[in-house]
Amino acid sequence: MRVISAGGARPAMTVLALAMTCAATPTLAMDDQATYWRFDGRVEKRLTSMAPATEWATSAWIGDDSTRLRLQNSGVIDDSGHIDNEGGTRGIDNRFFYSHRISDYWDAKAGVQLTVFDQGVTRSGFIAGVEGVAPYGIHVDAVLAVSQTAVVSARLEANYDFLLSQKLIAQPFLEAMLASQDDPAIQLGSGLARYEVGLRLRYEIVKEVAPYVGVSFEQFTGNTANLVAAAGGPTSNLRALVGLKVWF
Repeated sequence: MRVISAGGARPAMTVLALAMTCAATPTLAMDDQATYWRFDGRVEKRLTSMAPATEWATSAWIGDDSTRLRLQNSGVIDDSGHIDNEGGTRGIDNRFFYSHRISDYWDAKAGVQLTVFDQGVTRSGFIAGVEGVAPYGIHVDAVLAVSQTAVVSARLEANYDFLLSQKLIAQPFLEAMLASQDDPAIQLGSGLARYEVGLRLRYEIVKEVAPYVGVSFEQFTGNTANLVAAAGGPTSNLRALVGLKVWF
């Protein structure tokens, strides 16, 4: 009969204990589905002799690297305290949507939208689109929307950050909107309703806080220009911009 000495039994028992511990402990892997959140905000004074106003744009999201819930709010209030419809293309816009990553640089998104225009007129509907980074680092946000009045609209926003130094960034931008039919109650006409081009020059005091100055040119076109003119508004605006951009 073979007798195992105490010295030989100790290593065997140690190995057995380690094996039992490993079997009872779940495997730990890198957490690729950690939850994050972020807030971005921008507020600017739009200086013009014809229609001075204050604009803001905020967005917040929560989610992981591939799926997120997003909330956006933006609008323009003129110096008399009225909502600036901007030819039915702006108002105070609220969006809630879900986005999902479809490639390394692009997200698809879908959700709902509620926009409040001057005199309490509202429009609600569904939105869907894509957002991401095109070649050469151009950020693109393209959205289709269908409103309660059966107007189908397409909105495109694009911008590009050009680094002049570690803290000074020039950002050219473009906004444009098209509509399928007239909606006279909000001064929206069919076809290309409005476009705006401009440049913001910001200085990042820290990465999260950046005051800026800029200039923009806005033009209403087609039936939208006719509706805006009939309401006594200017059909084009050249503006100076002074604002602040933050994120955390």
